[in-house]
Amino acid sequence: MRILKRILFGLSIIILISFLFSSLFPGKATLLDYTRLCLQKPIIKWIGSIKMDDLPILNYSDTTGVDLCYDEIKEYLNLLPSGSIFLTKTRNYAITEFIPGEWKHAGIFLGNKQQIIQRFGKESNVYKRLDSLIHNDEIYILDSEADGVCVHPFRDMSNMNIKSYMTSFVVFSFTKDDNKSELFLEKAMDYLGREYDFDWITEDDSNIYCSELIYHSLKPLNYIIKKRSKTLSRVVITPDDLYNYLNHNTGREKKFELLLRL
Repeated sequence: MRILKRILFGLSIIILISFLFSSLFPGKATLLDYTRLCLQKPIIKWIGSIKMDDLPILNYSDTTGVDLCYDEIKEYLNLLPSGSIFLTKTRNYAITEFIPGEWKHAGIFLGNKQQIIQRFGKESNVYKRLDSLIHNDEIYILDSEADGVCVHPFRDMSNMNIKSYMTSFVVFSFTKDDNKSELFLEKAMDYLGREYDFDWITEDDSNIYCSELIYHSLKPLNYIIKKRSKTLSRVVITPDDLYNYLNHNTGREKKFELLLRL
């Protein structure tokens, strides 16, 4: 019995060290990475579903009144150009505590069908590729969340369908657009269906996290985000890094224009 316990203890130590090695040095041991991610994905998804005010052990104060509800911001959304870049701050989700910085999510604003036609034209590749994915006057976005890169209604974000947890919303667009937003959006749509990057490997676009989607989609324009954050032996582009890049390159004779801040 003692021998069996020692064997099990030894195996547990080996597994722990193996997982730690895989986390600190991703890409060095493919089988270990695959095994670790099989366990890591459901855990992160579960943490992402936890709402802080549902935890009775925490004295989490309700901040009703600071959240942006869908009806409040819809009038602004109807005026935004399709192909803009947005970022959000969100409260109450446990997963946001693990995301460095103030901004917690990033994506691409699409708008409704009329906004897409107005920006790109009905004969554009952008409209043709999005036509079957959007319906009527609903306002849509393209982003990467736990279920991967997809097109979905704006109101699906931040619990807006029930009780909004979005506390801030900012939007940037391209200056002197020409066809920049079209190239940007076409590249982003190439990633539709990709799984979420639960390992946060920025330069590997086989899986994509939210701000990584924007990073890779800007590449065809030769817009490269160089300033990044280091976390758990990874160099990542956080939503804060993306915001700082966009904000730094905003203004006269620069790449982006600040359209909205709520």
